[in-house]
This record gives sequence, C-alpha cells and structure tokens, in this order.
Amino acid sequence: MDRPNLVRLARAALPLVKPGQSLIVDDSTTALALAGLLSQRAPLTVITNFVPVIQVLAGSPGIELISLGGAYYPAYDAFLGIRTIDAVNSLRADTLFASTTAITSGHCYHQSQETVGVKRALMEACDRKILLVDHTKFQRRGLYQLAPVTAFDLVIVDAGISASQLDTLQAAGAEVLVADPE
Repeated sequence: MDRPNLVRLARAALPLVKPGQSLIVDDSTTALALAGLLSQRAPLTVITNFVPVIQVLAGSPGIELISLGGAYYPAYDAFLGIRTIDAVNSLRADTLFASTTAITSGHCYHQSQETVGVKRALMEACDRKILLVDHTKFQRRGLYQLAPVTAFDLVIVDAGISASQLDTLQAAGAEVLVADPE
C-alpha cells in the first residue's frame, strides 16, 4: 500500500474521533497512519497491541496510552495470543479502528490465527467498529476468516476501489465511506 493512500484513509477517519473518547487502534499499518494524527483530537485514551502505535503515541500530550501485553510476535511487531486477549477482555472502548489483510467474498481474512483471535476480542471490546482498507485488500487472499465486512459499523476505503467492489460492499449492507482522493 502506498503511503498517500494510508494518509487519505487516516484523514477520512480522523473526524470520527471526538475528544474524550477511548479508542482501540489495532496492529495494522493502516491504523498506524491514524495514530499519528490522534493528538489533534486529545484528550483521548488509546488502547493498542501494536508496538509502532505505542512508539508514535508514547508521551503525546493529552493521550492516555494503554498497551496490551502478551506474547510478542516480531513478524507483526505486535503483542498477540491468549494473554493479549485476556487484557482486551478486561477493557471497554468507544471505537475500534482496524484493518485486515484481505477481503474475499465479503469477509475479512488474515494469515495468522493469533491475529484473528486478538482482532475478534478487539471487536467485542468496543461500541463502534471502523474498518480502514485500501483497494488492494480486495485483490489479496488470507487463510483465516476474521469476520464479515458487515460486522463493522463503517468501512472506509480509498478512491482506488472499483465500482463493482464498492457496489458489492454496499449491496451486502456495509456502510461505506470513500476517502477523498485529494
């Protein structure tokens, strides 16, 4: 995914963040782009299992940062596994910002069982779920099914999405916001 699309998705998501909210930011480079903008909406509480998000937000004024521990997986630069799931289960947040490796037949997929387990827990731990995906996710494949796209309250996509992919999402009942191509 190219950096400009990450920034466009993050900018489209930022107005959905209100000061005083508690947010979960998952272990994706897509959500990481949003993390870099969150200080603009402080005060916030941000919960994450992703080391780069921790590094971006550590010490940011107005950001209360909650790091989810667990087993560290270097391939994902994130904490995953049962201890992470247990930590998630003890918390409740307003909004989750997440991404996925692939979208196939209206479902989100990942390559790792550990990732799917943690992301399912993150989804259960919040009131609103927002999926941030660029158009390339529709051409990829994943092994483990996470959830249907309609399990998310809003799907934010970049302007590179094809008309047929957009129609398919909307026909399935997903609320979709196409990020401004600027």
